[in-house]
Amino acid sequence: MRALENKKMLMVIAPSELQSLVVSTVRRRGVGGYTAVPATGAGVTGLQSGIFNDSNVVIYIIMSEPRLRLVLEDFDALMTAGYRVKAIVLDIAILPRKPSAPE
Repeated sequence: MRALENKKMLMVIAPSELQSLVVSTVRRRGVGGYTAVPATGAGVTGLQSGIFNDSNVVIYIIMSEPRLRLVLEDFDALMTAGYRVKAIVLDIAILPRKPSAPE
């Protein structure tokens, strides 16, 4: 079996109209892939029901820790500028597509 590879997962929650901004922000740092999922719920800004075009998006991005640090700097700047985004970081292990070189 392939050895698990330690990575970081960045989970970004943002208004759906910011999805392209979030994606372009991480792509500038060389991130190649992401998964975006529509989301509804409630929080400090109130109910995001999706009924009135007020839904959120959750974007999952897997990357290395050094790249994550750069991406988080970019998200910190967005948040400082007033964009309503949440950035959540998770430690994960993935089964890589390619086996690692034998030791």
